[in-house]
Amino acid sequence: MVLTILPALLLAAQPGPFPLEQAALLQAVEGLFEPYSSPATARTPAVWQRPIWSRETAQLIAAWRRVTPSDEVDDLSDGDWLCQCQDWDEHAFKLTVRPPRFGAPGHAAVDVRFQLSPGEWRSARLLFNLEGGAWKLDDMLAPDFASGLKATIRRTTADDRQR
Repeated sequence: MVLTILPALLLAAQPGPFPLEQAALLQAVEGLFEPYSSPATARTPAVWQRPIWSRETAQLIAAWRRVTPSDEVDDLSDGDWLCQCQDWDEHAFKLTVRPPRFGAPGHAAVDVRFQLSPGEWRSARLLFNLEGGAWKLDDMLAPDFASGLKATIRRTTADDRQR
C-alpha cells in the first residue's frame, strides 16, 4: 500500500503531548485501508464485520444487522463503507492521510484521500475514539455519508424495521 502522510515533517514536529497517540492512530488508519491494497483473492470480512468499530458504532451495526432484510439489499449492504465502492484495483490503490486533529482526550479526526483505480479518488473524514488503548473508528463523514455513517446506520435500521 502506498501511504503518504502530508506533510510528514510537520506531523513529526507537531507540538503537544500526543506523539505516541499520533503514531498509533496513523497505524490504525493504515490498517483500515490495508485490504484495498491486497489481492482480490485475499478474503476480508465485510467492513461491518471487522473489529475496527467503537463500542457505540458496533452496537448500532449489531442492531442494523438484526433487521437487515435477507431477501434484498438495503442502503448499507450494497457496498463497502470505507471505500464507498463495490470494486477497486489493489494495484492502483493509494492512500493519503492528513495529520490527525485531536479534540477532547481520546478523540481524533483524520482526513483521508484514496485512489481506488487510476484517476478515481475518494475522500473521507474519519472520527476515532481511543477505547481500551486502541483507536476505534467511531464515525465517518464522506460523500456517501454526508450526515455521518452512524446517522446512516440509524436511518437504515429504522427503514429496515418498517419493511
